Amino acid sequence: MQPFPYHQGMSALSAEPPCWPASTRDLSSIRLAIRYRPRSRLHRLVKETATLYLDIIDYPGEWLLDLPLLNLSYRQWSTQQRELLETEPRDSLAVPWLQAVSAVEAQTPADEVLIKGLSDQYRGLLKSFRQRTQKLSLIQPGRFILPGTLEGSELLDFFPLVSGAEASGAFNQGSSGALLERRYDAYCERVVKRFYKQHFSRFDRQVVLVDCLKTLNLGQACFDDMQLAIGQVLHSFNYGKSSFLQRLFNPKIDRVLFASTKADHITANQHHNLECFLELIVNEAKREILFEGIDTRSMAISAFRSTEAAEALVDGQKLSCLKGYRKGSHEAVALFPGEVPIELPAEKDWNAERFNFIDFAPPRLAGLQASPASHIRIDQALEFLVGDKFL
Repeated sequence: MQPFPYHQGMSALSAEPPCWPASTRDLSSIRLAIRYRPRSRLHRLVKETATLYLDIIDYPGEWLLDLPLLNLSYRQWSTQQRELLETEPRDSLAVPWLQAVSAVEAQTPADEVLIKGLSDQYRGLLKSFRQRTQKLSLIQPGRFILPGTLEGSELLDFFPLVSGAEASGAFNQGSSGALLERRYDAYCERVVKRFYKQHFSRFDRQVVLVDCLKTLNLGQACFDDMQLAIGQVLHSFNYGKSSFLQRLFNPKIDRVLFASTKADHITANQHHNLECFLELIVNEAKREILFEGIDTRSMAISAFRSTEAAEALVDGQKLSCLKGYRKGSHEAVALFPGEVPIELPAEKDWNAERFNFIDFAPPRLAGLQASPASHIRIDQALEFLVGDKFL
């Protein structure tokens, strides 16, 4: 696993003009050794200081979307994908691929050249779901759009069989259905399961990052899709209270932080609203986690603040605003970014394009230094996630 690219990220923030660090495209990690003075007098009798080793793993969020596949057979996954492809906004974009794949019969001899071509087209279709105005969240398999070291691998040459997959009984030997099923099973076993066992089966704290402002900008379809994706992913983890010995041999996640990013893109008086809207997105999944008796919290955060607070006088009243630089053009702007709803917007609100939160570029950073004022609630997030470790 590669080391987390901290210095590259700080260099990007210190560039002229500054830019955001590149998005995560592969696995990376960092281990922090935190020396502290134990709170417990009993612990201090044994040793005046102690060290907590904190392993932080970063990975493409797209890869996380593959974990639900471990609970689905190829037929079940194909049926699920067919249902998704039959609803908007996927339906319109999927028409050409659906027409092409309809020629594949599950029980007829496999044509590997045809399957390779349709697999390439399917990967292109998934990328269009993510890159166009839809910005959908539930993209499976996730490695189809961020393959990492699997670029060009035969493990990625499969797609859902959207007709004929529901039939009972095994696929004929040498058939298209048998080949696609075999590659799906190999992908789950050699890629997804290995990824889970190596990097997720032993951690006990989790952060779920959610871009609520993007969801508001893009509308109800994006909201529904993100909610569905979060629910599916969270069902893949092992939640519940665990003792010290259980954490050594069978760890369970006992704290989950749901974090709404880009808190610096709205005014401070809207942070509570942002947390309420985050609750709307994760409510169903969070309710099931609470049933397991673990601690959860929702929080509006920003790892690096890109705006400053400002005030404007409108009709004799002071209005809270933001100052910053528009992403892309780096144009200086001062504006009221808008209000975040605390209830799910009505259909007329989604359709009226009521929400238009802009993206900001990072401010200029002098040297490779960041001050405590450079973030929003990262200290509170760390306190919730690991504060109990410092006994």
